[in-house]
Amino acid sequence: MTETLWMLVVVGGPVVIAAAVAYALLTRRSKSVGETAAQRSATRRLYEEPEAAAPGALGDVLTPEEKAREADPRAESPAARSLRAEQAKAQAADNLEEGLEDTFPASDPVSATSSTTSGAPKH
Repeated sequence: MTETLWMLVVVGGPVVIAAAVAYALLTRRSKSVGETAAQRSATRRLYEEPEAAAPGALGDVLTPEEKAREADPRAESPAARSLRAEQAKAQAADNLEEGLEDTFPASDPVSATSSTTSGAPKH
């Protein structure tokens, strides 16, 4: 009985693996022209949508022009919106980099604001 079980494992195991590999190779296919066009269209829509982040989430103060843009995002072109999003990301990265530089030693938590010491200056 155990010899039959071992023969089933030794012969059946590679057969099952070969069948799984053959199935994977036969079902793998390239996208059709319609599927590729739909994917590109969906990607384009994602890039044109405004970001879901709340304005002023990083403590930024919005100017009246920025508030007007936030109220009607279609007033500017997708390229301008993309530029503004990149500028906001760059500003956030700069703030984080400044916070990392202001943090010493490394065991302290990251500070995105400048640190000050309290008390009167020593004379």
